[in-house]
Amino acid sequence: MDDMLEKIGSLGLYQIRLIFILSYMEWVNMTFQVMVPTFLAAEPNWMCVSNHNACNFTGSFKPSDDRRCSMPREAWTFTDDFTSVVTRFDLVCDKAILSSLSTSLVFAGWLVGALAGGLLSDKIGRKPVLVIFSFATSLFGLLASFPHKFWLFILFRLCTGLCLGAGGMSIYVMATEFVGRRHRHVAGTSLWYSWTLALVMLAGLAYGVRDWRILSIICAAPGLPVIIAWRYVPESTRYLLLKGKVAETEEILREIATTNKKEYPNEPLFNPSADGKVQNLGDVRDLFRTKKMLHRTLVSWYAWFVNALVYYGVSFSTPTLGGNRYLNFFLASIIEIPANYVAIWAMGRFGRKKPLVYCMVLAAIASSGAVLCTMYDPGEDKGYMAGRIIMAMLAKFFVFISFDAVYVYAAELFPTVIRNIGMGSSTAAARIGSFSSPYIVHLRLVHPLLPYGIMGVNALLAGVLCMTLPETKGMPTAETMDSEEGAEEAYMALQATYGEKNAQEMKEMTMEDTVKDNRSSRANLVEDNIEYHSSA
Repeated sequence: MDDMLEKIGSLGLYQIRLIFILSYMEWVNMTFQVMVPTFLAAEPNWMCVSNHNACNFTGSFKPSDDRRCSMPREAWTFTDDFTSVVTRFDLVCDKAILSSLSTSLVFAGWLVGALAGGLLSDKIGRKPVLVIFSFATSLFGLLASFPHKFWLFILFRLCTGLCLGAGGMSIYVMATEFVGRRHRHVAGTSLWYSWTLALVMLAGLAYGVRDWRILSIICAAPGLPVIIAWRYVPESTRYLLLKGKVAETEEILREIATTNKKEYPNEPLFNPSADGKVQNLGDVRDLFRTKKMLHRTLVSWYAWFVNALVYYGVSFSTPTLGGNRYLNFFLASIIEIPANYVAIWAMGRFGRKKPLVYCMVLAAIASSGAVLCTMYDPGEDKGYMAGRIIMAMLAKFFVFISFDAVYVYAAELFPTVIRNIGMGSSTAAARIGSFSSPYIVHLRLVHPLLPYGIMGVNALLAGVLCMTLPETKGMPTAETMDSEEGAEEAYMALQATYGEKNAQEMKEMTMEDTVKDNRSSRANLVEDNIEYHSSA
């Protein structure tokens, strides 16, 4: 499939059009619903009611000031900066943890939805899961704007998370499966631009719209027209081919060639099901079939867990860093734009592994800097507050690059037959991290060093573990479990024969043949390359 895409356009007009559609879904159906709880569950300052005997303090006080908890409820009130579910359902004092619950339940639903969505995508196809669940995400997000009971609000948010998990991963998989291996990192990371721009827009919307219900409606309604995408989004050609649907695959490929103004090559497609056996998709046990796949799966899960923990931990902690909450959120969002450029350049220049490892270590160092600024802050010092914000922004910068890398890396580590399950289970592990992030931020009330200390230690450990994974840059996408094992064994044979540097240069020329014929032995591959160098 990679060879065919190179001939009909690896990243042409067809793929660009598809990426624009997927980017819209990422923007309105995914990003808004994931991050809008930052403001829906925010808590404004409080102040005493005028002329009340039980509360005679002047000025406004931070939510962490718990003196109000010993007063009658009518003695104090929220400031009128904005409304949220906290002000609507009075989630303060002994009920304060419920505001974190309204955020974390989205990620709990995402975890279950990611697992279910991965299985469904490999069983019924990428397209139905993508379109139906993306639509349902915004629908439940819209319904969550109206409840007058807190339990109904969190139920709708839980359903939103379920649909987010099911449809979100299909967006990325569709973007990467329609491009050749030279452009996989570009197609994958381009989706993050819509994510970042949506965050920047969200900061502006939250600043201008201070009523939580209206803000929720504005963020959910634009996602409903996404159902029209059914007409324009194709089914994954890799999925169809592995299902033995060669005619449907060729029809889509011919449309790609026509749109990209390329001539469709007169050659048969390599069909993994040519022997009459349709590939079985969606077996979770394949993630643990061999020691290599078990190792890749476990390290991938932990890397996703840590990236999500740090990314969302920094994002949700921005209102607590000091200064203006909207400006902090904006800065933490806008920094993702240069981070995305750096991620694309670094993955194209150095591969997938090095940017992932180095940036996780740098995120750990930046988190340590935030801890130090908190540790030595004598109290409300503007210099230390600025240092804390800068360190948090740097942590966000580096973890964004590593998050970009782990998306591309994981998609290339898993063969097509289990890619959605591998990516789905990995993003489920990430959801455990994102589910934990509001509570990690909440630990600042226990000790101010805990949030960034926990994030920094985990980032460092994950970076070390990722050093044990193989590089995937330039490797053809493995379609089946057999081709995955054959490609890996072939590269090990090249490395043993020629050394790591020469093997790296030669693998792009040789792995294509290995994937086409997974019955080729390591000896045959080595002989082919010896013959190649002799003739050269």
